[in-house]
Amino acid sequence: MPVNPKRRHHKSWWKTLVERRGWGYPDALKIQGSVFLNVIPVLAFITAWATLLTVLYMIVGITSLAVSSNLTASVAVVVALLLAFRTNNSYNQYNEGRRLFTSMCTIVRNCTRTLWIGGKEKNSSDRLEKEDNIKLLLAYVIAVKHHIRYEFGIHWPDLKDLLPDGFQKTYYEGSAVQQDTGDDTSLLSQLPIRTISSKIPPTMYKSKVSKYSKEKKRKLYNVEELSEVDASMSLPLEIVFHLNLYFVQLHKEQKLEPAKFGSLANGLDALIEILGSLERIGSTPLPTAYNVHLKQACVLYMLALPFTILADLDWFTIPTMALVAFIFFGILAVGSEIENPFGYDDNDLPLDEYCKDLEAEVKYLQRHLPSGLASSKK
Repeated sequence: MPVNPKRRHHKSWWKTLVERRGWGYPDALKIQGSVFLNVIPVLAFITAWATLLTVLYMIVGITSLAVSSNLTASVAVVVALLLAFRTNNSYNQYNEGRRLFTSMCTIVRNCTRTLWIGGKEKNSSDRLEKEDNIKLLLAYVIAVKHHIRYEFGIHWPDLKDLLPDGFQKTYYEGSAVQQDTGDDTSLLSQLPIRTISSKIPPTMYKSKVSKYSKEKKRKLYNVEELSEVDASMSLPLEIVFHLNLYFVQLHKEQKLEPAKFGSLANGLDALIEILGSLERIGSTPLPTAYNVHLKQACVLYMLALPFTILADLDWFTIPTMALVAFIFFGILAVGSEIENPFGYDDNDLPLDEYCKDLEAEVKYLQRHLPSGLASSKK
């Protein structure tokens, strides 16, 4: 019996066949989201090479081009193992990225619930301050999303309404500049805020920016060289810093029970740990030596393979080589595609959608669920 009998209805045999994707359709015919376009250049090169050898063998009559298949048999096993390791390593990073981002959202949900219900409110100011800091919890997730995409600064549309007035008035021009925060006397405006939250972290500069030309560095980041390490902190870490101070203040004013304060503090520790793990995934690609050697091995194998199949396949050597090259270099392209799952490609994780789901939950909590105001009145 189905879980929901109301949803059971008869379908035509063709619609049923199309929706059962296990046999290949329509995925086998899709171009968007596949790596077909990525492998076209090398596929064309290998096919042209196979065509040249086949013409020399079949028309010109250079029969010495055909050699024993033992030449590539043992190499094929080694190349296959290298490809398997490449793909597995990339998928592990993809899967771990999804797991870590889900864990971060779960921790923010728990901290939001604990703060919303456990934080006592004595007046309307306490309520507004609690709402601001719950928005900061949501802002942390969104800031992490931008951080692992190398999108620095605070001027992003999805952060616009989440960072409270007086939090940090910065703009990104290679470094951040603290501007006038006005006469705001709230807790957030009184905190000792550092002034370079959106500066490029040195590790990210080395892995992401240093390989660009001076012109591209100036265009993208308005910076040419990172001559020395300056005071720097990422936006997610600064948000955690403010949240921690707020939780400490609630605890000192006896507006937050010790057990709930410990739970929130542990949650912040876990958020920082997840940030570090996400940074590791985003800034740790496959080692260059392994990546280069793997591609060289695949190309050399593809160049040598036609010699071993010419005598048996004749003209069919050309389509056979095109097929084998598509499979081999397609696997390589898949590994590169999913190695860093935090971008905007079709195969990347939908981080924007995860953040929107979390934002909807926070809005629902603030509009419809009771807060700690009732407990403080008792």
